Amino acid sequence: MSAEWIENTLRAALLEDGRRLLENLLAQVPVPEAAPQPGQRRHRNRECEVFSMFGPVRLCRDYYHRAGNQGAFPLDRALGLIGNFTPGVARMLSRTAAQLPYEESSQQIQELAGIKIDPSQIQRLVQVLGLAAPQHLVQLPEPAAQAAPQFYVSVDGTGVPMLGAELEGRAGRGADGKAKTREVKLAALFTQTKIDAEGRPIRDPDSTTYLGNFACSDDFGPLVRQAALARGLAKAQQAIFLGDGAAWVWEIARTCFPQAAQILDYYHASEHVVGLAKAVYADPGTAGNWALRWQSLLYESQLDVLLAEARAAAHEAPTELVQKELDYLEGNRDRMDYLRYRQQGWFIGSGVVEAGCKRVIGQRLKQSGMFWTEAGAAAIISLRCALLSSGGWNYLWRQNLSQVPES
Repeated sequence: MSAEWIENTLRAALLEDGRRLLENLLAQVPVPEAAPQPGQRRHRNRECEVFSMFGPVRLCRDYYHRAGNQGAFPLDRALGLIGNFTPGVARMLSRTAAQLPYEESSQQIQELAGIKIDPSQIQRLVQVLGLAAPQHLVQLPEPAAQAAPQFYVSVDGTGVPMLGAELEGRAGRGADGKAKTREVKLAALFTQTKIDAEGRPIRDPDSTTYLGNFACSDDFGPLVRQAALARGLAKAQQAIFLGDGAAWVWEIARTCFPQAAQILDYYHASEHVVGLAKAVYADPGTAGNWALRWQSLLYESQLDVLLAEARAAAHEAPTELVQKELDYLEGNRDRMDYLRYRQQGWFIGSGVVEAGCKRVIGQRLKQSGMFWTEAGAAAIISLRCALLSSGGWNYLWRQNLSQVPES
């Protein structure tokens, strides 16, 4: 007889005792008084199985229903049930599902908590939470009472592999012209109070918030603004919008954050400088040397010198590719004053949201062999945004997440 066998046997016995005790306690919870509405029928003592942290328990409650409408169980709402899960087990299951595929999540719960729940049941729970969570994430309150000097907003997009039915009629970049992914838009909100000894900005700990979904930019922008205001945007001395150059990114900045200083991510701008050098100079070595010089000029806000040298090297008739890179730099002139930004002690890179695309989205939704429906992916994205946002997880679970419909 091993110690592990003793432990597992004892845990199973304690869980069974806890399950019976919880079942008895729930049976004694007073049924909320609910007078039937006109045309509504009351069906007494409908029995169901509810999953708890101790395993499945039986519950009897009244059901109210009117023809042509979805019914309701007042006791379920009073208990805070989410689907057919108690709040405690729902929180535990959703946390594992936000980090692991459903099959692995089921195995993890059985291994660590001794509860056996089918992966499909965990998936259904996540779908229920996916309907409730987004409306709360945009209301996540600011992490500190004291306003931060700088408030940053940064948005980006990343593709998520989808089932074929979700991609019908959508164009893609592949050779066949068919889409393989759908773009998820992700926003990262954070504050900055300090700089280090070398004058480089330091992101405030526990200040980062993520918000992501499949919405179009016209709908996504207002959601990001709502979330930013809830997190303290209006109190900050300076709002700063960091972007990678995509047109929809700057449109969100223009329409939803008109007072923010717009900064083009230095590393994206630098890539275009490298592209310009390669377009101007055919010799790789020469192009590389000029790219280094022009990157230095860009870093020191000497864009006019950079452009003049590039135009002179391209002569009077620049190629289409040269002109494209020149137009890009010229068009973002007001967003590339990097010397001034550094003197102010501001961030000049959008690395926070780019890392967020990998951590929030990629780590869970882009694993080998995964293909998603929009609803399934959106539910996981909401949970991961809550889990990885400062204060987001606890705040989410303080809300009423019950999706029991009213009749």
